[in-house]
Amino acid sequence: MSIIRTRVADDTWVFTSRLYVEVNAGLVVTPDGGILIDTLPFPSETREIIEFADRICPQGIKYVINTISHAEHTYGSCFFPDAELIAHELCMQMQKEYGIQALREARQHTPELRSVEIRLPKLVFSEGMVIRLGGKTVHLLHSPGPSPDCCAVHVREDKVLFASDLMMPVPIIATPFADIEVYKRSLLNLHDYNLECIVQGHGDILLRGEVASSIDANVQYLNDIQKLVDDLMDEGATKHELLQHDIEQFNRSRIPLGGLVQQFHNNNLLHLWDKARAQRKQMRVA
Repeated sequence: MSIIRTRVADDTWVFTSRLYVEVNAGLVVTPDGGILIDTLPFPSETREIIEFADRICPQGIKYVINTISHAEHTYGSCFFPDAELIAHELCMQMQKEYGIQALREARQHTPELRSVEIRLPKLVFSEGMVIRLGGKTVHLLHSPGPSPDCCAVHVREDKVLFASDLMMPVPIIATPFADIEVYKRSLLNLHDYNLECIVQGHGDILLRGEVASSIDANVQYLNDIQKLVDDLMDEGATKHELLQHDIEQFNRSRIPLGGLVQQFHNNNLLHLWDKARAQRKQMRVA
């Protein structure tokens, strides 16, 4: 079996990829059918989800939610043709602008992806949306920051939040679409929910005792790396000196995600450094 299956509530499961950066997907089962929250990147993994869902949810998957346009969260959507696909309107836009071409390129070096097609959502929303199915209430919450289209999914009765890439073992801001200030606001908004657990976009599931502290730790990390970059730039430091500040100096382990958190952290530092340098240069010219 290439995926890890974890039960987080009586009717709610999490599927974690063993093949790609521990990305997570979820399934909420009701007497009237299932709600799938994201999919996994490779068809072989999605087939395992389908086989499991067929056993415990004979009414079938009624809805598939894409929480973000990233390939590892969306590529399996095409294997649920009878389900309504739901996403934020910006997710659909980004799939059209970037996703189709990215899949075309990915197929060239990953033959398994040749059976994947980009499926665009028919149900889109702007701020939020509520799904009610078989006694479950599922809130879709626009939660931008890591990407403008990112959404969290709150399963109210189970007190479970699928946070997508808003919650990660280390926040990722080194992309053209991330906004660090918006990111922090979306993180702080998560305190409004009484949660038993948070399913991160990638990595471990956060249990009740970890929820509030993990949210605050991610906000603190973003504040700390911003301050570090500003201070080092004021001192006339170099990029080499910047990269001496590893992830463990920010009270985080380098172990999660197969050790990739250190690389993500370095990318964050370099991204902020280049952005700050460009802003300072622009101010000097002005």
